[in-house]
Amino acid sequence: MPNLTKILRAVCIGALLALCCGPAMAASTYKPQQAPPSEAPGFSLDDLRFFYDELEAGAGRDRVPPIFRPQFVRVSDAGLSMDNREPVFVIHYPTGLTRVYPQSIMVWHEVVNDVIPNPNATSSGYGAQSRQTEDAGNSYTISYSPLTGTITAFKSRVGKYPSTFGNEGKLLNANLVLYDHTSGTLWSQLLAVGIEGPMRGRRLERYPVYWSRWGGVKQRYPDAQVMSRATGHRRSYGRDPYGSYFSPGSYYDDTRIYHPVSRMSDALPPKERILGIEMESLYGALIVQAVRNAGVLNQTLGIFKLSAFYDSELDRITVFNSKLSEDRILEFHIFEGKFMDKNTKSEWNSDGECVYGSLRGTQLQPILAIDSMWFAWYAFHPDSQILGAEALPKRRGPDIPY
Repeated sequence: MPNLTKILRAVCIGALLALCCGPAMAASTYKPQQAPPSEAPGFSLDDLRFFYDELEAGAGRDRVPPIFRPQFVRVSDAGLSMDNREPVFVIHYPTGLTRVYPQSIMVWHEVVNDVIPNPNATSSGYGAQSRQTEDAGNSYTISYSPLTGTITAFKSRVGKYPSTFGNEGKLLNANLVLYDHTSGTLWSQLLAVGIEGPMRGRRLERYPVYWSRWGGVKQRYPDAQVMSRATGHRRSYGRDPYGSYFSPGSYYDDTRIYHPVSRMSDALPPKERILGIEMESLYGALIVQAVRNAGVLNQTLGIFKLSAFYDSELDRITVFNSKLSEDRILEFHIFEGKFMDKNTKSEWNSDGECVYGSLRGTQLQPILAIDSMWFAWYAFHPDSQILGAEALPKRRGPDIPY
């Protein structure tokens, strides 16, 4: 009888996956993950219950339609319809592939379920033909919440099984709420944590995604693949319904918050762009403009030593652990326009690699940093330490941007 129970359970799970994941993945390619999903640090079941009770009804499930298996074009082709100042989201996948997701497309869909090609295949990876070489076990979900300016990426896997994700159509602290097609669990986009359903309290495997500008990206990564506007949906991809990140007077640079949040802080303007950092249940909010102003910032979060590098060409910030060993902590500064560590006078690049000097070849450990607006990050992490405030001029009032 126990064996019969196991067989029936396996049959049910297989049927559920085949029905729920739809065309985005083939059920025959599923390879169960051996390691159990991780618990979400710093959140009790009471916290998650509170989050669920705070959910605000929105447009409805998938009324903002997610994208499954997007098509991609070459950098040269994408540039015909993109402004150099345009924000883009860049992911460097483990296979060596770099893909670019324009904010002008993400703002209309918010959720993209992507499958990465097999690096050993000969296909160019552009357009529909690239699907012949995709590996369904190497899938990622990229999500963008326009109301909170939050961009995240994670492996498309729920527990042991691959899945795809959709837009639940609800908000939590004005932030996007996702659901997965395998278990039906609701997920906080900013936290990547299940807040209701079979996977409540579990965390998705997050992956770095970098906020950059198109002008620099197309120069630095000419072989990258850029998500195409050929999505199968009719949208005004040249127009952002919320305004513009590089033109004043829009939702992105005022103080309006249209949806309820659980708590507020006037320590920073509500929509100040920050990088949310989590280090063993310690939380920090690194001010993006502070890093831009300084070029490089050395910060302390609890017992952790961090260094943030600003790449002006890409308009990108990368954060690293500046502790190389128990007895060696590096401190960085800008010298003659280059990143230098004060300890050995070695030269580094914005990818955290030493390119010249006694530490040449050394790679700093990258730290996951979540792009977000201050008000949203604070609503989830009220005990966050603000990082980089010393690099900004004094504020003139509680709601006046720097």
